[in-house]
Amino acid sequence: MNPAPSKAPARRSAVRRALVAGLLAAVVPLSGCGTRMSSEAIEAADGSAISAQVAAGDASSPAAGSGAEVPVAAGGEVAPVPGAPAAAGGNSGPAAAPAPGSTVGGTKSEGNSTGSAGAATVPTGPNAPCKQSLAPIVLGQTGAFSGIIGSPMINVRTGIALWSRAVNAAGGVQCHPVQVIQMDDGADPARVSSNLSSLKGKGVVAMIAVNVPTTFSAAKRFAEQNRMPIIGGDLIETPWYSSPWFFPQGGGPLASYAGAIKQAALKANTKKVGLIYCVEAAICGTINQNFDAMAKISGLEVVVRKVSSITSPDYTAECQALKAAGAEAIFVALEGSGDARFARSCLSLGYAPPTATSALSVNAEAAQDANFRKLGVFLGTPNAPYLAQDSGGVKAFQAAYNRFAAGSMLDQNLISGWAAGKLFEKALSHVADRARSGEVTTELILDGLWRIQNEKLDGLSSPITFNKNAPPDPNDCYALLNLTTTGYSAPLGSRFECFKGLPKGF
Repeated sequence: MNPAPSKAPARRSAVRRALVAGLLAAVVPLSGCGTRMSSEAIEAADGSAISAQVAAGDASSPAAGSGAEVPVAAGGEVAPVPGAPAAAGGNSGPAAAPAPGSTVGGTKSEGNSTGSAGAATVPTGPNAPCKQSLAPIVLGQTGAFSGIIGSPMINVRTGIALWSRAVNAAGGVQCHPVQVIQMDDGADPARVSSNLSSLKGKGVVAMIAVNVPTTFSAAKRFAEQNRMPIIGGDLIETPWYSSPWFFPQGGGPLASYAGAIKQAALKANTKKVGLIYCVEAAICGTINQNFDAMAKISGLEVVVRKVSSITSPDYTAECQALKAAGAEAIFVALEGSGDARFARSCLSLGYAPPTATSALSVNAEAAQDANFRKLGVFLGTPNAPYLAQDSGGVKAFQAAYNRFAAGSMLDQNLISGWAAGKLFEKALSHVADRARSGEVTTELILDGLWRIQNEKLDGLSSPITFNKNAPPDPNDCYALLNLTTTGYSAPLGSRFECFKGLPKGF
């Protein structure tokens, strides 16, 4: 039996609710792009997603919830995502358990009936209501959330914070509240290793929504040495599918890139494509090495490639070479600010080819840049587009956004982080009886992950299959975003298209 709560936790809960309300009132909408919230604001937004400073017990920071303390939503009405389901108003405590057959967050609650006809239905299994709040599950996240690499990808962090807040408001994962300790590594491999070791020392049982687009090898080395599952993340590097300890939450990187250039070529009604890629990041080299295969699978011809730097102030020479070679659709492997400078340089030559890139590489500034939009940009994504209207999984994401983060800026990274959380939920649903009867350990999480077969996360992903002590099955499928002068759209809705015969890329 738990002792009576002291007044101090109640005061901390009130402070946290006030911080959340203040954050949601302060953020400024910006049509369909990335968040500009600071790290401090993200950490303050929800006691279940906390910084390493908070986890260490810094009394000056908002405290994370205890095992018996479920974070609650800030009250008040919120403006909905355009086209998203209307959100319920705020509440003052944890959400009630769903009734059998009801729909909560886009997922139908199921249960078995007992007793005579007309008796109340008693749900059982992973969707049954919780009798009590169990010990918290502590998850860890490291990522490049600062610097030139972090700029376009900060919302991977925000997405997992949104998920933890939503899932805790509904009672946790299999009755366990979730805490996510978030650390910034600044795209420094040494800090990635240090952060992961520190998180393990703080009792983290799994890593989630890890953002290591240029430091993957450091994360892989840690995961394999420690047999630590890394559940979802940026999905930028192809080796996400090379390790038994990585569990990607969506389609493979090369599929996203190949799908984007295919769609750009279709828009231009051409077979002639070109590539500009950066010298700094390993993934740029991987795209270059596999670009012929990615083009060939869609019947395209690569007429020119140009290597450059993400720090170059101007790309006029590269645009001139692409134009002279007859490239009528271009894949751009740079980063957000470089994307905008590339567009400006090409347009100055009267050259405006439809352009392909990764949705995860476009930051808020690039997405709002008028020149970049004029090119008509196709972005392959590993998860369903955040603004799709034909997927239960996306609608659940939109409902959570409306309830807990309305007004903050959206991009595809937000739903990628969210999808990583949903993958974790799915894993524990496969071991629900054990999760509900005791401690959630790394071994239990791995057992649940290895049971995942052909899982689509309610439309958030193409089919995901994991294998015990072996790498995941290939997932050569992509969804699509298109950025034009009118903003983002989802031309395929939440539909995924798949390739056969793509190289592994590693």
